[in-house]
Amino acid sequence: METLVTIERAIEIARRAAFINTSELVSLSQAHNRILHQDLASKVDDPRFDNSAMDGWAVRSIDQERVEVNTAAAGSPPAKIGEGEAIRIMTGAPMPEGADAIVLIEDGLQGKAHTNFIRRQGENLSHGTVALRVGQIMTPAAISLAATMGHATIPVRVKPRVAVISTGDELVTPGEELGAGSIYESNSYGLCALLEKIGCTPLLQEVVVDSLDALRTMLNSLDCDVILTSGGVSMGEFDYVRKLMEQEGDIHFWKIAMRPGGPPLFGTWNGTPLFGLPGNPVSSHLVFTMIVAPWLSPESPLVNQVRVRLKDAVKGAPNKVCFRRIQISSENDQLVATTHTHQGSGNIHSMVAHNGVTLLPPDTSANSGDIIDALWFL
Repeated sequence: METLVTIERAIEIARRAAFINTSELVSLSQAHNRILHQDLASKVDDPRFDNSAMDGWAVRSIDQERVEVNTAAAGSPPAKIGEGEAIRIMTGAPMPEGADAIVLIEDGLQGKAHTNFIRRQGENLSHGTVALRVGQIMTPAAISLAATMGHATIPVRVKPRVAVISTGDELVTPGEELGAGSIYESNSYGLCALLEKIGCTPLLQEVVVDSLDALRTMLNSLDCDVILTSGGVSMGEFDYVRKLMEQEGDIHFWKIAMRPGGPPLFGTWNGTPLFGLPGNPVSSHLVFTMIVAPWLSPESPLVNQVRVRLKDAVKGAPNKVCFRRIQISSENDQLVATTHTHQGSGNIHSMVAHNGVTLLPPDTSANSGDIIDALWFL
């Protein structure tokens, strides 16, 4: 077991225990946000034939006078024109044989002939061109492209099934009555939403009380690809996730050089990868963003690295990368960052009141006016 590893080292260690990636065929109507499992080649040229980019008339550019002889609509077979003839043509209709220009409808039949308003066969894609690569997130545009290429179904990665477990005697399900010393459990709901965002299937479990036996029973009952726990990983007397993993599991690393989010662990339980996240909600979210998401779904980043000019001073952390919450906005063609709440790792409101975090190197603070690296939430 390695301790107090860097973020990069934590991801590297976790990738040694990658789960098995399998694929399934889904229809395009079910493909949104899925991750393509293999390259896709086009089954057709795009466009399939020369066609008009505008409504107007298809003509021969050498003709000075024209007479309309026919109409070509989208979906009709190609026509043919002769000397002095013009065919009324709609956008997307095949160019008639012999025509090499389009007269725009607003210019009238005897208007200027334009040769640049013709979409040429294969100018976008040729048959056999690989236009969607493995790992592509199937956005609406990517789905439309797959359809254009002639694919009714596509192979996508089977969504990893991730069990989400929060631990702690103090946790109460939202909506239930709070007792003395109890708080509402929140981490699991945020983690499930993050899992869905990166293309996984979250399996929300009941809260596990602070008990080795209860935790062991829960872990042994799971049928999933990955386990995600929240709480119980630090050095306290009741940090049972860490204790159970030390005694009966296999820990690969414990603690990461980041603040907030220092005490997570990663290992395997009966061969299933397990991430033990901190119980503080900001820590939990940031460890997921920086470690779990790049491991589970490197194609679906949750942040974008940018450079920002600080309008408020921010304090770094000894020996650790520091993630202070910041609000990033544009000002005079430059990204600037401000802070609006206190920075406690238990203050999940700070993740709502801000849209990014600093990326301060270890032992580094920054003053107002400094330009620093930051992560902008996507």
